[in-house]
Amino acid sequence: MSEQKLIMNILTFNHPVEKANFSFFENNADGLISIYKNNLPKNIDILFPDLSEDTEYLYVNFEPDTSDNLLTVNLSENSRFAKYYYTWLISKYFKTRKCFQKSNFVNDIEVWFYDYASSKAGLFFIFKRFMIKVQIKRISDFPELVISYEGISKVYKDGLDKLNIPVEALKKVIYNHDIKQYEYLSDEEKLNINKIRPVLNPYIIQAMDLDWTVNFIENKLENFHKEIKYFVDTYLNTTEFKNSIPIHSNEFIPVPVDTVFNTTKGSNELIFGNNQTDLNPFNGLKNNGPFSTSPFNKIEFIFIFHEKDLKTAEKLKSWFDGNENKFTKSLKNFIKLNYYLDIQKSIMYKSIDNPMPEIRQKLEAWPRISGTTYLAIYLTPHPKEIADKEIHSLYFKIKYELLKYRISSQVIETETIWSSSFNYSLPNIAIAILAKLGGVPWRLQRAIYNELIIGVGAFKSFEMKNRYIGSAFCFANDGHFQNFNCYSAHNTTMLAGSIREAVENFVEKNNKVERLVIHFYKRMSREDLKPITEVLRSLNLNIPVIVININKTESRDLVVFDTQCPSNAMIPISGTFISIGRNQFLLCNNTRYNDIIPRSREGFPFPVKLSIQSTDDKLLENEKLIRNLIDQVYQFSRMYWTSVTQQNLPVTVKYPEMVAEKYPHFESTNLPDFGKENLWFL
Repeated sequence: MSEQKLIMNILTFNHPVEKANFSFFENNADGLISIYKNNLPKNIDILFPDLSEDTEYLYVNFEPDTSDNLLTVNLSENSRFAKYYYTWLISKYFKTRKCFQKSNFVNDIEVWFYDYASSKAGLFFIFKRFMIKVQIKRISDFPELVISYEGISKVYKDGLDKLNIPVEALKKVIYNHDIKQYEYLSDEEKLNINKIRPVLNPYIIQAMDLDWTVNFIENKLENFHKEIKYFVDTYLNTTEFKNSIPIHSNEFIPVPVDTVFNTTKGSNELIFGNNQTDLNPFNGLKNNGPFSTSPFNKIEFIFIFHEKDLKTAEKLKSWFDGNENKFTKSLKNFIKLNYYLDIQKSIMYKSIDNPMPEIRQKLEAWPRISGTTYLAIYLTPHPKEIADKEIHSLYFKIKYELLKYRISSQVIETETIWSSSFNYSLPNIAIAILAKLGGVPWRLQRAIYNELIIGVGAFKSFEMKNRYIGSAFCFANDGHFQNFNCYSAHNTTMLAGSIREAVENFVEKNNKVERLVIHFYKRMSREDLKPITEVLRSLNLNIPVIVININKTESRDLVVFDTQCPSNAMIPISGTFISIGRNQFLLCNNTRYNDIIPRSREGFPFPVKLSIQSTDDKLLENEKLIRNLIDQVYQFSRMYWTSVTQQNLPVTVKYPEMVAEKYPHFESTNLPDFGKENLWFL
């Protein structure tokens, strides 16, 4: 394996002073900062010996003060309090700079700098956003600054007096150079309506029907490093900043060697047909075929399309048959799938805007043959992300209607079929079709034993008014999908019920289960775990529950780079993982194997942040088990059957999110049983 020189987006600094005096008060007032009681100095009882147990906060004045409420605090011995003080010093420094700033819910500082070049034209001012987080001795032996680039924000150039935006869509606004929540503006501030400028967000984009495009960045990791390095050199590597926060250097710290590990050799290998292995899904399929084809002997494809798209349907069939120049294999040959397709038996409809009555009528009259498995291919004339809600809903209505007939579906936009680049979409379509028909495009190279993995994900829908829907997916440890269910993301009782059903089914087929592993989309609280452990007890299963929290969003607070990476791509070798705290890790999950640099943007993902919990704390002391669990997360990211391109998130949380995104749009909250046992959502 190539030598790596890993650095992390952290600057270290010395405590500006060992001790300092601060004034503390029981009541809030202008200029004071609230401090939660657990973060107060250890000697706070000198000032407040009789502090009530009901008191949650005290208030501190960080400015020099001569009041009687002074307390001398040793900053090196009071890390939590020191973090507040150093964050306040940083905020004070940036108030003298030409930028906006705000604090998040854990009091990290976010600063916004105006991007003059990008803001010249258009409706919006463009701002680049950077986050500064203070932490004490988490990675090094010093206080630390974590520097991250948070991307851009767009702010309307006009005030609310000239805009017509629904009030419920207003979230962050700029007012008098401050970033505020619109709902918390005072009555006096709201009187100055011309000075309130909204920050663009998904709610406004939807309400205003805006064409929102994201600039393409080939290597996001390299760009992230470039932006934070510029920020450090320009704003932190200055005499004035160092007088407040004496950073050691403007260079990011090296990752301690004793915290760097690698996934097991061969953990990135996949098994294809004839038990042949490959790292690359496309090459593995092309050369060896799928691990297993569909278990169904009689398969028939149904095309569903508007009558004007008959030529497009014929063109698609030609692609499938391998008659187009660039597609080297037919669909049948590529995924080893025998199916029957007769375009004359397609479901054609006349209404372009409301085809559902026709489709329902023709599906009901469709002459189904007993013993035949059907797959529908819907040729939609509308882009998937079309703004028109009624047209957009057709995608979900058709999928749900087909599920009622035990038919999975594949949706293809008609416009793409006539593009020469459709050649590159075909492999993705092929593996999704095979998976929906019960085939296994590839399997994990992993020893099989009695372990049940349940992945839980959720999706927050802007269209469905902040409604959270979650889903739980069950897998055997070799990556074989079993079933799933959907529920309210906050309903842990329903989650426990779906886990009970999954465990019962697994035990019935495998005699016993050695442990339950849950991949969860957020940190699981004791309250979340309680109904699950109760379910296991009710089944007389004395097995440990291990929970791996997998952040569904890329880790941008702690990021690792390899400065030895060829072409200055900065991306660490895939499978590198770093300990960043007690049972917390950064997993570099990408497609850089040794010095082979990824060729596409999907190959440059940020690290995935993992944290591991267990109902049996002793298990967390087992290094071999921890490595096995991280290997598992790494391998499950290679089971994504929507694309031959590698993903950085495991399907254990990615698949549930995909279902949870579609489920709220269905006409009924009851998912057909067929829909719980099939990968129709790919």
